[in-house]
Amino acid sequence: MTDWLPAVGRRLGGQAEIVGRGPLTGGYVAQGVERVDLRVGDRVTPVVVKPAAPVEVAAMRAVAVVEGVTAPRLLHADPLVLTWVDGQPAAEGDPVPDDVWRTLARVHRHWFRKRARGVPVVDAAWWVALCERTLVPLRGGAARTGEPAYERAAGLVAEWAHDPRIGAALALLPRTLCHGDPHRGNILGGALIDWGNARTAPAGLDLAVLEAQGRSDDSAYRAEAPALPGPLAAVEREWARAHVHVQYLGFAADHLGADRVTEMIETAAESLARLDPALRACAR
Repeated sequence: MTDWLPAVGRRLGGQAEIVGRGPLTGGYVAQGVERVDLRVGDRVTPVVVKPAAPVEVAAMRAVAVVEGVTAPRLLHADPLVLTWVDGQPAAEGDPVPDDVWRTLARVHRHWFRKRARGVPVVDAAWWVALCERTLVPLRGGAARTGEPAYERAAGLVAEWAHDPRIGAALALLPRTLCHGDPHRGNILGGALIDWGNARTAPAGLDLAVLEAQGRSDDSAYRAEAPALPGPLAAVEREWARAHVHVQYLGFAADHLGADRVTEMIETAAESLARLDPALRACAR
């Protein structure tokens, strides 16, 4: 179906004609995602076409109102048509480009203490649902391998689903629009792509995802991002580290093995332990 073609052509400045198309592959590209080459006037412009996802559409609309960001531009909502971003995903160990840090800072600043319409909110109920989703691959890993690490991790995640420290942190922390999944596979050059996991959450969520992949100079972020008071910043940091390591536990259980699951569950447990004094400091 090409019902979207006239509307996208108008956005690009003329009548559009498809001159090439093919599936995008590699990494964790979802099924049904295509590169489509459009001729508009005397130039050929590639775009990305993918099945419509309401959260990603909402996120792209929210990002579009923020000045100075480096991210794909929404051209059509259903199917989802985005401007093409050229480049290769950042390799493991590569520093996060300053443009990515600035994009996150400007999005976080613009949407600070505001909610983008159509983007889900990370609250206590979200956390419970995340834990329940994570239990499925953990229990599957235990059944598949017999490794006790999976059973131990599942037991802890089941306990944490209703952990009062998480609820207390989320009640305190201001929220903003977060990418939700800014791993290096979603960084092309200086652009941050694939906003399908966007959520309204404390900004530390995005920072913790990047931190978990290796230290990087975040001074470009700190120069523009909203700053929290010291005690509240500590709550955000420890909450985010715990959240992110639980968020990716399911992937680790399916793909990375028991040792990585153990490492991640211990990191989350350590952050939850540090959350206690951080919350007490905020209460004083």
